[in-house]
Amino acid sequence: MLDKKLKEAMELLGGKAVVRDGEQLYIIMNLREFKRVKQEGIEGLTKQELIDKINNDIASWKFAQEEKQAEMIDLEEISEIDNSEMIYEKS
Repeated sequence: MLDKKLKEAMELLGGKAVVRDGEQLYIIMNLREFKRVKQEGIEGLTKQELIDKINNDIASWKFAQEEKQAEMIDLEEISEIDNSEMIYEKS
């Protein structure tokens, strides 16, 4: 079984992680994620291309999560504005 913190980290990273043990790199992913990657066509990729693809997928996911977080913060700030302080003007 996976360590609880590693499992949580993998869930945050979209089900995959790259782990370094000395000079060796290992890719850890759940079976569902492996099947998805396999279907997308990783065959023929070199080890470095595969690592780059996974890193790009992780970076894209993180960017999307940060965008969602920023949108939620903006909405929270807007909802905190006291409507009585808003002034409407005709243009």
